[in-house]
Amino acid sequence: MWTVLLVEDEVFVRRKVKETMPWKEMGFIIIGEAGNGLEAMDKIRECQPDVVITDIVMPLMNGVDLLKQARREGFSSRFVMLTVMSDFENVQQALEFGATSYMLKLYMDQATLAETMSKVERELIERRNTEIREAEAVYRRLWKVLIGGSESSEVKGSEVAVPGVHGRDLSIVAVQHGRSAYTLDDFLALNLMENDVASEAVWHSLTIEGVSYLFMWLPASSQFSMSMEHPLPYSLIYTELNPSAQLMEAWQSVLVALNAEWYNPTFSARLCNSVGSPLSETADTWGLEHEIWHNLEQLRWDAVVGAVSDLWGEFEVHNAPQQQVKQAAARIVQLCARISQLVMEEEAALLAPDHLRLKSAFLARLEAHFKHLSASRIPISDHPEINKIISYLHEHYAEEITLDILAKLVCMDDKYVSGLFKKKLGLSIIQYLHQIRIEHAQRLLRETDRTISEIGERVGFANDNYFIKIFKRFTGGTPASFRNRT
Repeated sequence: MWTVLLVEDEVFVRRKVKETMPWKEMGFIIIGEAGNGLEAMDKIRECQPDVVITDIVMPLMNGVDLLKQARREGFSSRFVMLTVMSDFENVQQALEFGATSYMLKLYMDQATLAETMSKVERELIERRNTEIREAEAVYRRLWKVLIGGSESSEVKGSEVAVPGVHGRDLSIVAVQHGRSAYTLDDFLALNLMENDVASEAVWHSLTIEGVSYLFMWLPASSQFSMSMEHPLPYSLIYTELNPSAQLMEAWQSVLVALNAEWYNPTFSARLCNSVGSPLSETADTWGLEHEIWHNLEQLRWDAVVGAVSDLWGEFEVHNAPQQQVKQAAARIVQLCARISQLVMEEEAALLAPDHLRLKSAFLARLEAHFKHLSASRIPISDHPEINKIISYLHEHYAEEITLDILAKLVCMDDKYVSGLFKKKLGLSIIQYLHQIRIEHAQRLLRETDRTISEIGERVGFANDNYFIKIFKRFTGGTPASFRNRT
């Protein structure tokens, strides 16, 4: 809703303007009235209306002087002047100072007022869009300073100038949703605050790596509260209203509080009222990062999972900024993609609302590269349907696999599939499957402390005795003796 201030010393004219059209249906709400220019100027400072509809001839301060004063003080409200037939000199002066339009009181009706307000709305939308683009550029500059920890005279204290928010105070609302896109409507749909307050605010937003920062600018006299009892699908941090000069300080405090939620999410709205120490990269993770992609290259999946757990433990112990965690994950995935040569048309960014869910998404991405790399090293026959069976055996070796399952996979008769497989590879399907399972069992015996029973089950054998029997057939010794030798 666009906000409107009515300024007119004649009460019946104000009543006529209010009753002439359905304001809310047109997207406007009348938030105040004044009977002279001085009173109106006080209300402009207090409420910062989007539109001022004002008479020109008024006591104490006329409409043209009101417009001039508002512009001198930096307010960009759109002005619509009410006048009489003989007052075109003042009308011309008002238009020169930026008034949007004028209306003759005697001929004012719903059609005229609707046409005028439609023109005003177009101006408001154009101005708001321009200010939003300019404001976003300011926030991005501030973000670089904020996460870089550098000092810049450009962003110190009152020198921070955000377009379109003159005279307003700021609350920062940070939403840790873990998505690539998030809108103001998504936030308002949570119903955490009064609609009247939300409609009175000037909103800007900036979404970076799964976190949206909503900048809510309200008139300095405003008050607001937010429901902190609603369970949310993600964590949310917000500040009290602060003067614009404290933008950087408030944003810094939000980042610190948000990082605590990253490691211990409450999935609720929390008020942030302390500054805290600036975040900085504290964990040296290069060794663990190298271990992850090196083990993936060597097809040691359990070692990959172990290194990822160690890496996440380092991040948590050192309270590493979530930006560092996300960047490390993206860096590792990029290296693993080069190793696996898995081509994805559009690989989405790794995002999540907390560090554990990011770990799960990260492991899922690594597993896709691992499987692709494993498949690329599988022996290929000259028969496409046999190749499909080979790939299936390598991907699902730990599961129960029957000849019937494989026959249905390639839409062939089971006896024909069995004979064809042996003809092409020189091994029966069960011999080939046992070979895969024993190779994985040997890797687990070398690289983990799992029990022999656990390893047998993990690679697909139903019981220990059968596992040991097949292992001995392929290696000449038992799993225990193999582990002792390595």
